[in-house]
Amino acid sequence: MKKFFTLIAVALVAFSASAQEYEGAKDVVTNGKIAYDKAINDGDFSLYPADKLVNFVVNEWVDGVQRPVSTARVAVDPDDNRFEPGGSNRLVNYCIKVSSRDTSGDPWDSQFFVTLGSDESQYLKEGDKVQLKMKIKADKAAKASTQAHANSGNYNWYVGIGDINFTTEWEEYASDEITLSSQQAFGQNGDKVGFGTIAINLAELKEANNYYFDDIQLFVNKQVTKEINWQNIYENDGTDLSTLSVKYFKNYTDAAKSVDGAIAVANLDPDKDYWGTYTDNYSNEEVREVKVTNDWDTQFLISLPYELKKGEKVKVSFKYKADVAAQAQVQAHKAIPEPGAIEGKDGYGGTYIGSFGLGNISFTTEWQPIEKVVSVSTETIQSICFNLEVNNYRAINTYYFDDIVVAVDEDNVPTSINTTKAVKATNAIYNVAGQQIKALQKGLNIVNGEKVYVK
Repeated sequence: MKKFFTLIAVALVAFSASAQEYEGAKDVVTNGKIAYDKAINDGDFSLYPADKLVNFVVNEWVDGVQRPVSTARVAVDPDDNRFEPGGSNRLVNYCIKVSSRDTSGDPWDSQFFVTLGSDESQYLKEGDKVQLKMKIKADKAAKASTQAHANSGNYNWYVGIGDINFTTEWEEYASDEITLSSQQAFGQNGDKVGFGTIAINLAELKEANNYYFDDIQLFVNKQVTKEINWQNIYENDGTDLSTLSVKYFKNYTDAAKSVDGAIAVANLDPDKDYWGTYTDNYSNEEVREVKVTNDWDTQFLISLPYELKKGEKVKVSFKYKADVAAQAQVQAHKAIPEPGAIEGKDGYGGTYIGSFGLGNISFTTEWQPIEKVVSVSTETIQSICFNLEVNNYRAINTYYFDDIVVAVDEDNVPTSINTTKAVKATNAIYNVAGQQIKALQKGLNIVNGEKVYVK
């Protein structure tokens, strides 16, 4: 039976060092220092109130169920020789003590959480900065890795604030100041509420050990966000197929259809053999069977009029439904190739870059809308891609999209030009599909090989 032991530390904010009693938790400061144990007695945990110890909880996982085992305890610093049991000397230095157990499992089987608290409005977003400072030591020298969580135990991303190295002597620890990525703030699929917790993985050593923490402080710095004036750069009401493409295995086709004013995309039959149909004819003649095996064996791609840069905010909205209830994953790609192109042979441009931030899209048989602001978390992208063969939902199906709108901050839109002047200046104008046109059109145009955007 595998067990996971977890310590949860809910944040307390800065107090006056001269306070005579515990004042209770306050709102987390927007920018600055959050001190967890600075109430009185020279910055240790000595008078941490008993009724607040429930904020430090050891949990274990048994058969997939999480349940509390005990509260973490405030302990006397084992190096404090001034403590005399039964004597009159006051306890001089207290700290938080976290015990991990023998495990052959994962580094996160035992975790210590340092969190901003339960108020999600105070959680940090992409681009915000965070730094952790504290005193640390352990009974055995050990390394601890870290993760980014929303609230304690609600995992966002495997990259936290870097590794923490414990020795058997008290040492001052300070992480680098971390600028939060999109994944650290909102999770891999963009479905988390923000960054609220640093998770410290204490099972890297895989041996029983005692870890000690004191003078814990978080430094946070939130970005000042400006109001965005959105400008639509892409609109598709379901009748224009020129900026759309469908990939079956390696072959990009023009298989997107217009059905009753909406875009319809059929996926592949999981029971049918597609050898040589939507592939480049595998050279190994012994491998004749080619069937749906991956979530991305059918993809629907939307080509945007120009590249979006890392960190750029994007507002995406559309309506969607399917013949059969299903899920789709959303990815970020480079610009899509021409219909019929073969990956690796015909100027393939549909390269996968990463997740896009919309998460998984749950299709039902009824139209439903979505509108979400995401941030480009990877290198520049020019295509939004939907994987339509997601495992657990794989079946013959048709997916429908309508009223697709993509908008960005108007300050980031390429400068427009005067249409009349442009027509006089050139006779080589192409649309995004590579078709020559007689005059500039609204949106992106290719003029003598250069991109020109017309509002």
